[in-house]
Amino acid sequence: MPETVLKVERHNHFVTLTLNRAEKRNALNVALMQALDDAITSIEGDQEIRAVIVRGAGSSFCSGLDLAEADRLEGGQGAVNIERVFHRLAHLPVPTIAAVQGAALAGGCELALHCDLRIAAQDLRIGMTVARVGLLVPYDFIRKLIEIIGAANTAQILYTAEPVNAERALRMGMVHEVVPNADLDATVNSWAERISANAPLSLRVMKQSMRRALSNSNNAWHDDLLAMARVVRNSQDAKEGIRAFLEKRQPRWTGR
Repeated sequence: MPETVLKVERHNHFVTLTLNRAEKRNALNVALMQALDDAITSIEGDQEIRAVIVRGAGSSFCSGLDLAEADRLEGGQGAVNIERVFHRLAHLPVPTIAAVQGAALAGGCELALHCDLRIAAQDLRIGMTVARVGLLVPYDFIRKLIEIIGAANTAQILYTAEPVNAERALRMGMVHEVVPNADLDATVNSWAERISANAPLSLRVMKQSMRRALSNSNNAWHDDLLAMARVVRNSQDAKEGIRAFLEKRQPRWTGR
């Protein structure tokens, strides 16, 4: 039987979710997103859980969407729509911590940003590289970037499509701490244990209060941007960008 794409490990008062597609640098496919969605459902109803860790198996946290399945994960209303699942992760009632190492790119970057806290290994490369393949960052994800690192740093991340290293991410406020790779798991577990030692009702209400404080920006009208995003997703450039990536060549942009 194939090994699960998401490992769920229960500790005393916290849970570790491990993306388990190391051979694909934990790229997000339909099976992995469905498993993450199911795990979120189980955590939502468990009053004993006080914190959640999200990590990646192998040398990378998450390299983003599996482009072979991108059409099934972006822009739709299906159960495994990436925006819907990440929204659910961000609104879990307990604090969440991302343990990020190696590549945390595009959807992998956003997965980390939808956690409340981020601890980075020294070899981290984190960023939004979607412009390289003619795709775009959804409105909600751009809002999340601005929420975490501000408009100026968001402009750098989006327009250059260049990942930043761990120290630059720390200066941006994108991560909370940088540690040697060998210390990442122990450090993240220590954060989870410290959080879990606190009063569970306090943790839950404080998190809800923080989300409420940001609700105005969350609910800003953006139907026009969603329509423009659909045009980009269906453009010839988007198709060419994905083909070029899969064929390991430079894309030939036409602006159509």
